[in-house]
Amino acid sequence: MAAERFGGGAAEQAPAGEEVAPTAAIEFDQGIATPLAPSMASLDALMNDIRYRALLTTRTLKLDSGYGGASILGFALGFAGACLIAGLPLLYYFLK
Repeated sequence: MAAERFGGGAAEQAPAGEEVAPTAAIEFDQGIATPLAPSMASLDALMNDIRYRALLTTRTLKLDSGYGGASILGFALGFAGACLIAGLPLLYYFLK
């Protein structure tokens, strides 16, 4: 069996554990292996999901950086507005 499988050509069985030297060319008659075509639908879905998440992360980072850059100005305007809203009635009360 091993001799026939490896091209030994011997009629008798080779002892277990011994290699048989090939005496003829080995022909498998299989041809060249052809790979399967990848499933592009699942790859496209994965690519679109990655692209969507990257765009979402980019948008979130841009919003956060814009919010962080304007936070000092927003705090100052909010504080001034609160002082006006609370201060005008007090100013009117004390100047009357």
